Amino acid sequence: MDSVQRRAKKLESVVSISLLSILVLIAIAVLVKQSGYDMGRFGLTTETTSLKTEQVPLSSLAPAGFETLSEEVYIADNLYEKIDGKAPLYIESGFEKLFTSRFINKKDENLWMELFVFDMAALKNAFSIYSVQRRADVEILPDMQFGYRTSDAPYFVHGKYYIEFIGSSESDELFEAMMETAKKIQTNLPVDKAAHIPELDLFPQEDLVVGSPKLYLESAFGFEGFTNIFTAQYKSGDETITAFFSKKASAVEATTAFESYHKFLIENGAEIKAATNEALNTFGAKVFDFYGTTEIVYATGPFIAGIHEAENQQSAEKLATILLNKLNEAKKNE
Repeated sequence: MDSVQRRAKKLESVVSISLLSILVLIAIAVLVKQSGYDMGRFGLTTETTSLKTEQVPLSSLAPAGFETLSEEVYIADNLYEKIDGKAPLYIESGFEKLFTSRFINKKDENLWMELFVFDMAALKNAFSIYSVQRRADVEILPDMQFGYRTSDAPYFVHGKYYIEFIGSSESDELFEAMMETAKKIQTNLPVDKAAHIPELDLFPQEDLVVGSPKLYLESAFGFEGFTNIFTAQYKSGDETITAFFSKKASAVEATTAFESYHKFLIENGAEIKAATNEALNTFGAKVFDFYGTTEIVYATGPFIAGIHEAENQQSAEKLATILLNKLNEAKKNE
């Protein structure tokens, strides 16, 4: 009987020690989690608080007079936590990671800014995000690869990265601090400087609105079949005209896209009307009346191109012809 009791007490001791050990481990884990910023909650290791491949710590980007308040890294699975509502657009455009850092003024805690560095995997992806979100009536920043400023913050592309800021207030001091950080990024964050977007060179330059080119990777003009569509705006008197094109893998693919868009327009109320420009007729271009605006679409070689919702048919046909000649020239040089 005594032997049984001794064995029971030993078993109780072992169980008690095991439970105590588990409780201690849980307590340690809680303390570690509460002791500071935990990158593990993003499924990443602490070392990824730096722009990992390039080894540029976010803290090194703080402007003079500011210090780092916090750093975060997001991946596709949790991007919605930071930019809820816009996450699908970024993910569909090739998003890989978002690095953010909040910098606070050492003398005024009410003066802070947050830096967003989106790794979009490729220059073209970064340009697409930058361009489709660009606001109207902004000031172009000529020292940036692609960049503009609003009244309170700069937005720009640096290689495969799309970069933007949010500030606690609208002030010259804060904007200058943002620009200092932007210049540090340009200087210290290595990218492929030889990378460029050759399609942008295919837009005619005369009357082109500076900074207007955009790239829609998906569903341009509300049509799911329109992918990798470049657009640009042109001034014709008081009118602004939008030209577009996309280079497909082959002439067959371009023709298929042309026919699909033609069908899409008709199904949505467009009516075919006669073109007044003989060059457009020669290449089989289609001109539509689309609820009082002019829509033009054609295919030439691997390109599908045209004009989107122009107010004046003659101006639209003139620009469509200039773009057609430019694309035909590019086709010959391939």
